[in-house]
Amino acid sequence: MKKNKSKSFDFMSFIIHFAFFLFVFITLFPLFWMLVTSFKSPAEINSVPPSVFPVDLYLDNYNKILTDQYFLKWFLNSLIVACGVTVIAVSGSTIAGYVFAKFDFRFKNLVFIIILLTIMIPFEATVVPLYLTVRSMKLVNTYWGLMLPSIVSSFGIFFMRQSISQIPDSLLEAAEIDGAGYFYTFRKIVLPLSTSAISVLSILLFLTEWSSYFWPLLVATKKEMFVLEIGLTLLQDEYFIDYGIMMAGCAVALVPAMILYITFRRNILDGIAFTGIKG
Repeated sequence: MKKNKSKSFDFMSFIIHFAFFLFVFITLFPLFWMLVTSFKSPAEINSVPPSVFPVDLYLDNYNKILTDQYFLKWFLNSLIVACGVTVIAVSGSTIAGYVFAKFDFRFKNLVFIIILLTIMIPFEATVVPLYLTVRSMKLVNTYWGLMLPSIVSSFGIFFMRQSISQIPDSLLEAAEIDGAGYFYTFRKIVLPLSTSAISVLSILLFLTEWSSYFWPLLVATKKEMFVLEIGLTLLQDEYFIDYGIMMAGCAVALVPAMILYITFRRNILDGIAFTGIKG
């Protein structure tokens, strides 16, 4: 009986490990292929059968990308917009989360429910009035026009409320007894205890805005105001796609995401655990 149980356990373990490695392969192989293709010459990319690794490192793809008169401008535009949205949205979400978590006021629950309901509204349903608003404010082809729809994050408010709710009320009450005001309590107690959650939210919002495509496509009509996601589509000709240059551009676009992950990977796990959100 024990022998059969052991065989069953080994089989299930094999299935689990196989599924795990299959998932990892499906996830990482496109990134691997993108990277090796970015170092191949056009002739090697189109060779049959294709080679897995480049025979010689072909750096002209990166040279063409980094010396392009618009590519670095698009990269900078994406960086400005993503950083601007992250700073404004995280600041507002943290303050709003603090208010909803630790203050009682009339219609608090109703207002919070309305905020949560807005998460379920698809962006496409609001894009027309948003665009008309931006155009009436003469913000087309401006950084503010690119950032406007994202500077208030309903998810961010919910996320920070969950985090700040875990802070014991006794700490805030002790600070109040000592004569600390709301701003001092927020700055000296709430913010230090919420750094992990703030880091996670900052990463999520930054990456979301960094990969934004649909809204910038509407409000950025001048080539010099394009963000990187739009600019990457312009690296192909009407009749020919240079996959080496395209993959090099995609590799450069991944650099900020990789830097964020390597720098804050521990904060991601700590922050999600601290919020009490369970998947």
